Amino acid sequence: MNRRMPVILAAALWAALGAGSALAARSCHAVDEDARAAQAASDLDALKGFYTEAHDPAVGCDPLFLADFGRDVALAHIDRFFALYDQDKDAAAHRRVLEEARNYGEPWQLLVTLGGVEADLGNHDLAASFYQQAVRELETASRGVDSGAAAAANLLTADEFEELYAKMAESALLAQTFSPPAATRGETVSGLFADAYRGYVVKSVPVPVQFQFDSTRFTGKGEQVAAYLLDYLQSEKLPRIQLIGHTDPKGSDAYNLDLSVRRAEAVKQYLQAGGYAGQIDVDGRGESEPFQPVDPERFADDVDAKHQLDRRVELVRNPDH
Repeated sequence: MNRRMPVILAAALWAALGAGSALAARSCHAVDEDARAAQAASDLDALKGFYTEAHDPAVGCDPLFLADFGRDVALAHIDRFFALYDQDKDAAAHRRVLEEARNYGEPWQLLVTLGGVEADLGNHDLAASFYQQAVRELETASRGVDSGAAAAANLLTADEFEELYAKMAESALLAQTFSPPAATRGETVSGLFADAYRGYVVKSVPVPVQFQFDSTRFTGKGEQVAAYLLDYLQSEKLPRIQLIGHTDPKGSDAYNLDLSVRRAEAVKQYLQAGGYAGQIDVDGRGESEPFQPVDPERFADDVDAKHQLDRRVELVRNPDH
């Protein structure tokens, strides 16, 4: 789990004076000063109290300030979680701290932490969802940010993002369902289908299409993923793609190579039947290119999970590049 959790304090404060009585509201500036002190002292309870006070309309805090304040409180919850986790290494016992943080905001740091916790606990559906949301937030935050700008220091580097993407892909392949991050109309598709981030380019997408045993028929999850892939390709209007099938090592090399091609062909036929008009090249690698986990030792004793990672169809968006 990534522990590099930068905190961005509010850039603008709006002061509001009380009515002169003993119970008059303090100014937003005064609340912010106390909140900064609580934050420096890692006093989460006091910080939450000041956050509540800042929401009093009489205090007069600006909405942008309140949003940044909420983000800071959410990040402070992450610090509390890790302080507790360091004592007993029991993530499940302290997961509630991270869930509470979501009441204040969902910065990418929180989403990455939640993804890591759920993945460690084997809850890959949740992990994949959190990771995909984090990738979307990071992509949005990185647009227009110069690599040398101060704001860039609060984002992941390209290498860190590549590791995050790999973790997201793992959980997406191991999950029982597929839940892409919500996107509004006109918004760039992200999550597992992210294209690039600060110089890192996603060369191929490990699409988690699943098939029934020894067959080219989709499972329920396979149907979900294939339908989303079709929507994605139609919205992006890619003129040409490549689909590469992969299998686990069960069976002979020749049989697995043939099965990987047939499964990639099944996805191609689904896309064409659904109306995708672009050119689709198909290839199969059989068992020759197993999925490379971020932490191979994690799957040393879980052969079934390792094989599930191996079974995938990769999408190459620019086959000629």
